[in-house]
Amino acid sequence: MKLQRFLNTWDGTKMENRWNRLLLLGFILLTILLAVLVFKKDTVVVLQPWSLTEEAEVMKSSSTQSYKEAWGWAMAMLMGNVTPASVDLVEERVGPLLHPSIYEDVILAINLQAEEIKADRVSMRFEPRLLEYEPSSNKVFVYGTSFMRAPSGTERRTDRTYEYIVEVSAYAPVITGMQTYEGRPRTARVLKKK
Repeated sequence: MKLQRFLNTWDGTKMENRWNRLLLLGFILLTILLAVLVFKKDTVVVLQPWSLTEEAEVMKSSSTQSYKEAWGWAMAMLMGNVTPASVDLVEERVGPLLHPSIYEDVILAINLQAEEIKADRVSMRFEPRLLEYEPSSNKVFVYGTSFMRAPSGTERRTDRTYEYIVEVSAYAPVITGMQTYEGRPRTARVLKKK
């Protein structure tokens, strides 16, 4: 009751006004701090990759494992399923995704393979069986069976691994490493066993 009587006085009103100014100043500073933190935080884009069952998050320069796996899967399907008619499309689609450090080598390899495919009129087909991501090396391994069919109808079957390093730059995927070879994935776990 004494507080209520004090606040009704002129001195009480001035004291209440001072406290309100301090609280208002505190709220203004807190609002500015929150605005700065909100604008500094990278935008997070949540995607549902077509080739996986879980969501993927993409930030300005990083992404989740599922995003990298989705791009590794897509690249293996693109590179592994080639006919004489589609070989030019592969180069057109892969080129923009390549990092400048590997662009020239990969495009040269694709062009050489394209010439062979067109000259020999062979078709390549890839059936993936395993998708694995290795966090320590940031590599995506897509392992499966590759079939190469000649115009005569004969088909050669081999186990093949497509290995990719997928990075993110300005929210877009960038392939910084690419390798394909016969056999099972050469993961750090497998290499340690040897």
